[in-house]
Amino acid sequence: MKNLIYELCSKQGISGDEKNISKFVYKKLSKYCKCKIRNDGSVIGTIGNVNSEYNILFDAHIDQIGLIITYIDDNGFAKISNCGGIDSRILPGSTVKTCQNPEITGIICSIPPHLSKKGSDKVSSIDELYVDFAMPCEEIKKYINVGDRLSLLGEFQELLNERISSPSIDDRAGVAVLIKLAEKLSKENLDHKITILLSSQEETSSLGAITSSYECRPDEAIVVDVSFAKQPGVDSNKYSKLDKGPLIGISPSLSKKVTNLLIKTAQKKDIPYQLEIMGGKTGTNADHISVSREGVHCGLVSIPQRYMHTAVEVVSIKDMENTVELLFNYAKKGGIIK
Repeated sequence: MKNLIYELCSKQGISGDEKNISKFVYKKLSKYCKCKIRNDGSVIGTIGNVNSEYNILFDAHIDQIGLIITYIDDNGFAKISNCGGIDSRILPGSTVKTCQNPEITGIICSIPPHLSKKGSDKVSSIDELYVDFAMPCEEIKKYINVGDRLSLLGEFQELLNERISSPSIDDRAGVAVLIKLAEKLSKENLDHKITILLSSQEETSSLGAITSSYECRPDEAIVVDVSFAKQPGVDSNKYSKLDKGPLIGISPSLSKKVTNLLIKTAQKKDIPYQLEIMGGKTGTNADHISVSREGVHCGLVSIPQRYMHTAVEVVSIKDMENTVELLFNYAKKGGIIK
């Protein structure tokens, strides 16, 4: 698991520019099932009895948050905008790299406190920020164009207690879980169809999940994403804990049948789990897949994560492995139809 998530996090794939990560996950998933890449970059694989009339879909998104270059001024500084919900507070002084030419890095400009106006401690909005690539305008345009994507530069780190930190763990952790799920299911004799969807553009529009679920026509679906784990300053009872197992979502927009079966499966197999209670929509691909065509029974399983949408996102390998076990036992049983 650790090697797989490392490989996944090392591949760039900002929303709308998932070419590199799309090809990589296709190669990985193809070891265990028949796959294809859709025109939006989503990858679909099928396992089990592909002729079965009953189809269970598992989804995780391959894209990551990032930035897009909107303008390059005469001095070679590049203005930027966000691709997804990036936190502008962490950007000044951060290092970024271009997706088109990953060897080219830049620094997001930061005004030293000595030069800032007295009392000026407000956070700059993203459209006020510039990237310094250390090149004049004429040279920078040889390598970088308006519309190019940028990702936060960070290192994959192994922490203590089987925890890891990296950019893009949201949702490469979910992708790793589904690739491992496909590996386990490929060894089973299933009498129903399993579809693995590794979808594009969740961070900006959920385009991949919307169009792919329409094509796949699932009878039920489980979305695998990340959700908030407790940390200093975030100690509400609403949030989960690392190492305590995956979060099973409970929401008016989710199928009670799927949710209850996920809980029952975890209890029966002695798999640790937590509950995530939401009063409305989930903010994940589940909101879109559940209303595909005539409607889909949809559940949500999330991996606890700290520091979401930063370059140092943290998850527990134990939680990821327990997520695989939960989904494997659910899929093997045959979902809510059995």
